[in-house]
Amino acid sequence: MPKVTVVIPAYNAEKYLLQTLQCLTAQSLQDFEALIVDDGSTDGTATIAARYAAEDPRMRLIQKENGGVSSARNEGIRQAVGTYILFLDSDDILTPGSLEAFAHALDRTGADLAIGRLQSFGAVAEKFNGFADALARCETIDKYNKNLLWNFLVGNKCYRLETLRRTGVTFPSIGYSEEGAFFMEFVLSPEVRRITGTMDANMRYRRHDPALDASVSQRVTVRLISDFLAAIDRIHAAASRALEGSPAWEAYEQEIFYKGEYVLLSQFYRLLWQTDDEMLRVIEQGHLRFLAGMTQATAARVRRLNADLRQLYFDLDTAAKHPSVSVILSREAADAATIQALYLQSMPLFDLFVPEGADVPARWRNCPNLHILPEKGFRAAARRAAKGRCMLRLRKSCAADPRVLRFLLRSGVPDRLLRIGFTPLFRLVQRVTKERAA
Repeated sequence: MPKVTVVIPAYNAEKYLLQTLQCLTAQSLQDFEALIVDDGSTDGTATIAARYAAEDPRMRLIQKENGGVSSARNEGIRQAVGTYILFLDSDDILTPGSLEAFAHALDRTGADLAIGRLQSFGAVAEKFNGFADALARCETIDKYNKNLLWNFLVGNKCYRLETLRRTGVTFPSIGYSEEGAFFMEFVLSPEVRRITGTMDANMRYRRHDPALDASVSQRVTVRLISDFLAAIDRIHAAASRALEGSPAWEAYEQEIFYKGEYVLLSQFYRLLWQTDDEMLRVIEQGHLRFLAGMTQATAARVRRLNADLRQLYFDLDTAAKHPSVSVILSREAADAATIQALYLQSMPLFDLFVPEGADVPARWRNCPNLHILPEKGFRAAARRAAKGRCMLRLRKSCAADPRVLRFLLRSGVPDRLLRIGFTPLFRLVQRVTKERAA
């Protein structure tokens, strides 16, 4: 019996799967099995996995019809024979000592779950997740520790397989936050007696460039929004069962509502120009549900976090009529890279003015906040039509950091000064961001 089963769901994963498998063969703990569950891929995923399985008896390829990542992970649970089980996505990486650290922590403490570090990499600056680190430092983690609600990703956790099967918890058939629903339903199960942390295990989580290679969590659809709301409902129900009659319930429930609203706004609403009015109606329904359950203190906490969004608008035409920032691009600045960077801003309440002939990417041409004006008299006409309380004038191409508009509007600079100096402040923040990235 292997010490650890690693379940790798894989769908059209040929681009990164090799790196993921190599991270396993580089582990200091060699007593493992890897179940590569090919979920009906149409690319070279199965070929890569089969080659590895032929060369290494610890690797096993399982092929099934496409059914989604949850069904692939659940198949892994059914076929696993290790003492412990870990789920690793096909584009993520475990650092070399991670399996050994997880196994040691579970052996030493007798815990049902061990939580390690989480490090993002790829299309972002590499950094460790603070919530994961706070948990990983703990010898014993209270199952009602609120940091658990902020650490849904699956790969930095290792489960005792016997306990997992005893709980009956499986991954739900939803396409967003299925990891969080699975994780929290397990944590809140009465069968889970102890949770521990280990700073010696680290999962590197690959972040993709949303302009080039977006992951599921970097897109937005009605289905994903609905699935996220369903996941929060499942977590709320599990917590309600676990904490029924407890004085800790109200504070824990408020954290669930806050987490739900945080994700709803940051992962969906702030991608405003990638949505449509149907998606916005679903976002609004979730927003109103969370708001109805919040205390005044929790609602105020949400407002502080989203101070750059003075008001939420749930149809695109209305949002276009209420910009916080008006952006005016000269002929030299109105290229595809600059326009793309603006539409990927995490502060989406802006209107955009470009001269005729601007290189507007096809996906943004029908956005109601885009105004294409004649080149003759362009600047004067744009200034007259601009509705934002701040104005940003760009004369050169600028692939702006996606956080810069939000940062400026939440910076605490008085409104009067922000209106006067918005463009130079934008340039300053953009320059500092580039220097830090370098």
